[in-house]
Parts: sequence; structure tokens; C-alpha cells
Amino acid sequence: MNQLKSFSCYILQIGHMYGLHSVFEEFLEMAVCALSLGAKEDRYLEIVRNYEKPDAYLMSEAFGALVMEMDNGGKGLKDCFGDFYMEYISHGHNGQFFTPEPVCDLMARISNPSGVGERVADCCCGSGRMLLAAAKISRDSLFFGADIDRMCAMMCLINLCLNGLLGEVCWMDTLMNRFYAGWGIELHPEHCVPYIREISETESYMVLKLPDKKQEIVDKQVTKLGVSQQLLFEF
Repeated sequence: MNQLKSFSCYILQIGHMYGLHSVFEEFLEMAVCALSLGAKEDRYLEIVRNYEKPDAYLMSEAFGALVMEMDNGGKGLKDCFGDFYMEYISHGHNGQFFTPEPVCDLMARISNPSGVGERVADCCCGSGRMLLAAAKISRDSLFFGADIDRMCAMMCLINLCLNGLLGEVCWMDTLMNRFYAGWGIELHPEHCVPYIREISETESYMVLKLPDKKQEIVDKQVTKLGVSQQLLFEF
């Protein structure tokens, strides 16, 4: 019977006891830790200690249910996070309404990523729907996402990794070019499976490599005009 439950049913059940927002955020971080193949074991154990043992087991069952949902009848590339996030977590705050999947599919067909190793990037990736849509056309591309919301960055990261899509996701303010954390999705050198590796700002492809003086000018202009305005710069 448990296998028929969606991951969202598990999260709602645990969230009723511990608080839905914190449960969902910790579920995402635990998934990232699990997909890091042992590198984040200490952080995983630190989180899981916040839960009674039966509830910790429910978290693992939620992850199993997520994997089965993402399988999508063998086709994969299904975003199981976005609708749940909008309905139960963000409630549309800060304009967090994700692009509907059919629109993502249309935009991906227009851009038509097709080359092996071609980079596909979304600087405001949300749960990663646009990148998943691009992968429906070509899984051989490299996928790059960034979002100012940490939970969104983790949702996108998990979506890419569980679908075997290589690339990078950053938690960052792309308008201000400020990096907070980043992860690469790579093939493990020993096990040859996709895994998550934490990366530094200097390793990141999504961070613009600006001279210090030019970055200072960008920061001043953004502060003066307000972060709600989109600025275009020539680099």
C-alpha cells in the first residue's frame, strides 16, 4: 500500500507533525546528501536526528516514492516538485509561479538543443522544468541552473541528478552575480553513476567572472536602481 502513495503524501503527513516548510526543505537537503554518495553523510545524520525513528523512515519512504514517480513509466524527466512547492510552500509569494510544462516543452523545441556537450542554462531555474524540457530533446547536453531561492536550487539539482543529466546548479543571485552555494552533477569516477559534488564559486560556470572594479560598478548600479529592474551589461 505504501508504494502507491506519492512523495507529497508522505511530506504532508510528516509536515503535519514537524512543520511543512521545514520538513520539505530538510527532505530536499537529505536527498542532496544521499545523492552525494557518502560525501555529506555527517550532514545527513545531523538532519535525521531531528526526527523520531518512525518519521525518519517515512522520509526515506518519501524519497523512494519520489524516485518511482520520476520514473514516469520509464520516460523520466517528470517534475514532481514544482506543483507541490507552489501549492503548499511558496503560495505564489515573490512571484514564484513556475512555467507550465507544455510551455517549457514549446520553448525547448524552439531553442532545439542538439549538440553533444552543448550548454543549456536557466538563470532562474525554479524546479528545473525548462532544463528537463530541453533534455527531452537532447540528453547529451550539459545543463546549468541557478536560483536565488535555496529550495528551488535543490529541487532543480535533484531533478537533474535523478534523471542522469550532467551539469551544475547554483544557489545565487544572478542579477547581483552573488554566489551562495553550488553543486555539480558529474559521473562518479569510481562507480560511473551521476552524483552530486559541492563546488566553489571559482569552479562555477554560472558565476560571471568579472574584474573586481567592474563587479563594484554592477553592484552600485543595481543598488541604485533596485533589484526589481533587469539590467543588461556588455562584458
